[in-house]
Amino acid sequence: MLFNRDKIILDLCGGSGAWSKYYKNAGYDVRVITTPEQDVTDYIPSENVWGILSAPPCTMFSLARTKARLPRNLIEGMIPVNACIRIAVTSKPKFFALENPIGLLSKFLGKWKYDFSYNRKY
Repeated sequence: MLFNRDKIILDLCGGSGAWSKYYKNAGYDVRVITTPEQDVTDYIPSENVWGILSAPPCTMFSLARTKARLPRNLIEGMIPVNACIRIAVTSKPKFFALENPIGLLSKFLGKWKYDFSYNRKY
């Protein structure tokens, strides 16, 4: 798919790159920005970013984190979220998706506009 090769897709906090693999398979220039190789907090994107997928860590916002021995630090949890938003604002991509799992992150970002589930039956 040569017509996509000049379109950059950033996969922020992308881990294995599973979310962006379909873009990669379609010939896009996919760049997975994830620790330990690269941290979103100091990442400066190149020009001409076509799209951004971001999945910042949700461990501080998850409803599963209920034990006192694992206290929440919401300020620390927002650091990569803010970095993903900064990258999107400065890049001005055609699209930007930020994973906002059910939990406390919506207290900061508001209710999501769209939702999806791999297991949902329509």
